[in-house]
Amino acid sequence: MRIIMVAGILSLSGLAGYAAKKQPVLPAYNDPPGQLFRMAPMTKSSRSLVINLSNNLHLAYDTQNMRIHTAWKGKGLDLYGPCYHGGKRPFICHKNGTALWGNPPIQSWMQEPNGALKTQYNGFSSLNGQVTLLYQLAGHKSTTEVRETFSSQDDTFIRTFQFDSLEGNITHKAHIEEGTPIKIDFPQTVAIQRKDDVLVCILKGQGAIKVIKDKIVFSEEQFTEEGSTKGNQFTRHEAQMAQIIVSIKENNSPSKFELISFTAKDPIAAAKAAQGFSMPKFKITNSKAVLLSANPKARRSFVFDPHYKVEALALPDINLFATGMDWVSPKDLAICTYTGEVWIVENATGPIQKMKYRRFARGMNEPMGLLVRDGHIYLGNKSEVTRLQDTNDDGVADLFERVSSDWDYTGSYNSFSYGPVLDRDGNLIIANAGHAGHWDAKHMGWALKISPESEKATPFASGLREPNGIIAFGQGKDLFVTDNQGAWIGACKLNHVKDGGFYGHPTSKPAPKEEYIGRESMDPPAVWFPYKWVRSASGMTEIIDDRFGPFKGQLLVSDFQNAVITRVQLEKVEGQWQGAVWPFLKGFQSGVNRIIMGKDGNLYAGGGKVRAWAANAPAFHSLERVTFTGKTPFEVQSVNVLPEGFRINFTAPVDRDTAKALDGFDVWQYNYKLHKKYGSPEFNHEGKADSFTVIKVDALTVSTDRLSITIRLNGWKAGYVTGVRALDVRSESGSKLWHDTFYYTLNRIPEK
Repeated sequence: MRIIMVAGILSLSGLAGYAAKKQPVLPAYNDPPGQLFRMAPMTKSSRSLVINLSNNLHLAYDTQNMRIHTAWKGKGLDLYGPCYHGGKRPFICHKNGTALWGNPPIQSWMQEPNGALKTQYNGFSSLNGQVTLLYQLAGHKSTTEVRETFSSQDDTFIRTFQFDSLEGNITHKAHIEEGTPIKIDFPQTVAIQRKDDVLVCILKGQGAIKVIKDKIVFSEEQFTEEGSTKGNQFTRHEAQMAQIIVSIKENNSPSKFELISFTAKDPIAAAKAAQGFSMPKFKITNSKAVLLSANPKARRSFVFDPHYKVEALALPDINLFATGMDWVSPKDLAICTYTGEVWIVENATGPIQKMKYRRFARGMNEPMGLLVRDGHIYLGNKSEVTRLQDTNDDGVADLFERVSSDWDYTGSYNSFSYGPVLDRDGNLIIANAGHAGHWDAKHMGWALKISPESEKATPFASGLREPNGIIAFGQGKDLFVTDNQGAWIGACKLNHVKDGGFYGHPTSKPAPKEEYIGRESMDPPAVWFPYKWVRSASGMTEIIDDRFGPFKGQLLVSDFQNAVITRVQLEKVEGQWQGAVWPFLKGFQSGVNRIIMGKDGNLYAGGGKVRAWAANAPAFHSLERVTFTGKTPFEVQSVNVLPEGFRINFTAPVDRDTAKALDGFDVWQYNYKLHKKYGSPEFNHEGKADSFTVIKVDALTVSTDRLSITIRLNGWKAGYVTGVRALDVRSESGSKLWHDTFYYTLNRIPEK
């Protein structure tokens, strides 16, 4: 075979040197025996679906190019990445065993005489302990639905193909290998002599089989850790290769055939034995629902506050690092996890010890969002949005449909897709991370819109770095995302995401390539979070119930690193969203990653931590319930910007004497710089780093009902974060403020 390297991409020798330097320092993780499948990035395909036919026989299906890229014998798949071993690298997963065969990324389905069929991968089923691929073949006049089921017997791979009907005569290239076609004197049996063995393939059922040798030309991407940010290498192959081809004639009724493939030193003896293959075939039997009870030794929560009671849920011995949450019913909470599982917490709104934990799915690819829509669960996997269904009502998902994968996925440990959420028009919205990629990787750093009628994802806003929180907020369903401090992102922030918006971080195509070095300006966030409060902004939820205290209509925003939750109040000024942020609760058991309000009026907070993403908390995962005690805190309830200053609204009447003192309020302003460096210092009005400008309070006015104070400011400017501290203000009963400081992101000052 002749291998030609594409110009300008990494050489093989350079790649080998990189691999030598980047050997894993931590052991790989392996899925337990009995797990049927795993979605994971591999060298041959970042969108691999690994199917475990037995505990010793496995294959990896490339769902993008629709081919089996590797079939092997051995232990299975070695999984790498933060969610498995804690480290950031390595993250490309590898087979653990001996490769048996695999196909290149070429079109394998043709319509005779020489017409290529358009193929579309739709997902897979796991019914009856077997994986069945679901895809379409589109011809000139009609579309054929194909179901390809995998099973095994001993060391033999069995593929069963079923069609509802066939328009025209169709051929399928079942194997493409370096080697020489050889003749075996058994019905419907062909083979390829390879360097060290023979690959035998037997056809059973409808159709005919043959083996030929012809020139094959293709280009194959090699997914690597270094390539995820610098661009992967492509190898161009051009050689005479043996091809095993199955022909199926046109048929208006259902059609079916089986392909039995194996390798052998003695093909004649092996083929003879294979002629008698029949049921039973090996199946993974461990597919029943796992239902666990609450842990009788539940640990207590570390959050102690007079206004909000926090309970730690009694998690059984499972890894419930929450990456997405939504309600499947008023009482049952669905949670997806970093390691790719989906659990249903049954009776989550009830007594802690009566909750049950049911595993609904596993083997997903590090989902970072979960949405329940029309009774189905939608997961924001790294490589696609997947719809999960339980078609036989046994409590376990058995249908995994691809909704959209219309973006490039490098396999990087940080290439997350956050969401989905629903916008006001019923579209699915996801937000892709942008900082762990390169310009050629399509749609990285973009917010994408997926319509219900199409799997196509339309990019509509860009400049996102690590948008680990996404919500459709308020009656208007305005879209907001949190983003995390880093290069081009001065501090964690809350963006109002709108059509055509750009939010700071260089974004991959379809953004212009010349802008990948950075831009000079961006759309301002609705809220900048002070770095001392928020260092890793994550999930959000809207307070929609008065039962949770006096903050209905506002947002709660969690922070992973500090294991806290903040409160955000937004208002729209001259068409621009802006608002204030306060601390809310601290001391959660693990880094808070996802939060959601329940139908019971309570808040549910879940998260975790790993070595790569540390959190200032003791537990590696947690789920906690927050309930309002009924004791209203004396607090700034909301803030409204006025032409001359702020109106500060309180949850209880203020003491007039403490409220009217001019020196009782401290006000200052600063902003951040848009630059390539990681984060940004605070800059004052004169542009001095690590500094702020003191703003003078000219006058104070206390309202008649003493529920608000208006402060008139001198020297303040739009375009700055405005800090306000009220250390001396007391309620009429003498209470101090629950939190005496807030930060208001002042994008606009309204005209008089």
